[in-house]
Amino acid sequence: MKAKTVLVAALAGGVGYVLGTRAGREKYEELKARANDLAHSQQAQDAAARVAAEVKERAATLPDPVASVINTAADAVAEAPKPDTATGSTPSASA
Repeated sequence: MKAKTVLVAALAGGVGYVLGTRAGREKYEELKARANDLAHSQQAQDAAARVAAEVKERAATLPDPVASVINTAADAVAEAPKPDTATGSTPSASA
């Protein structure tokens, strides 16, 4: 009797685990797609460009070595891929 109870509990736990991980993976993929869409939205791109321009403007008051590093980072942000040039905006479903 005890072995039967343990077997049923283990089976139920295994089924719950499989169903839970599948639901968790689907939710993860959904959140990942939303975050990707947000990161590649035109509003996010515009905000990043504005921040980069402001940082470059204020970097002029810093010492030359620091300003050059900050300007390089700001240029990298400003030149990030735009929404129409982004590749792979939707992950493959082979996971």
